Amino acid sequence: MSIQVITKRVSHFEQNARLIIDTNTNQSMLVDPGADAETLFNLLGDSTLTTIFLTHCHIDHAGGVQALLSLIDHHKLPKPTLLYHSNEIIIGEHIDVFATQYGFSAADYQNPPKPDQLADDLTELTLGSSTFKILFTPGHAPGHLALYYDQDDFSLSGDYPETLHCNRLLIAGDTLFQGSIGRTDLPMANHDQLIDSIKTQLLTLPETTLVCPGHGANTTIATESQTNPFLH
Repeated sequence: MSIQVITKRVSHFEQNARLIIDTNTNQSMLVDPGADAETLFNLLGDSTLTTIFLTHCHIDHAGGVQALLSLIDHHKLPKPTLLYHSNEIIIGEHIDVFATQYGFSAADYQNPPKPDQLADDLTELTLGSSTFKILFTPGHAPGHLALYYDQDDFSLSGDYPETLHCNRLLIAGDTLFQGSIGRTDLPMANHDQLIDSIKTQLLTLPETTLVCPGHGANTTIATESQTNPFLH
């Protein structure tokens, strides 16, 4: 397998952070390190972290970035590239405010730095010898992104290791869930935009695509296109 996906539930919101390793090169990428930075740092093992990718900058998806970068610096490891959409910058700048409103410690959830590279005009992301397609899926958040891997050489471990007999992989963030969709009662969210993103960007993927959401268990494009009550 050239891609290994390790899922770890983090934060008070039980968000699915994911470490993706290209096993051919041992380069790795962390998707949505929302909290529990030390746990995620230890998950890296001997892999070389080259990228931190944020699907969006809500507190549970981006609140652990700064603590993780501090750990990386403390251990004198190379700094990974932080990648997310420019529409998310304003949201990331208010994570500390949301932490206070929720009654959490500011040390648990910190504002992420501005991206080292904007994802606005990117259509692909390379990790070692593997390539992911970047999908622009706004609605739950204005700059929401998803990652699509169009090969079958992947394996899953950690929380939610089920592949559900799928041969394609989608890291969906908070767009599409098992029997549900992302919330749109949040600042800068847009329900119609979310539905359009799901129908034009996600449901057009092969039915045998595994959907790995930001919260909860995995599902498939086939299942959600046929049975998701929010899409019919």
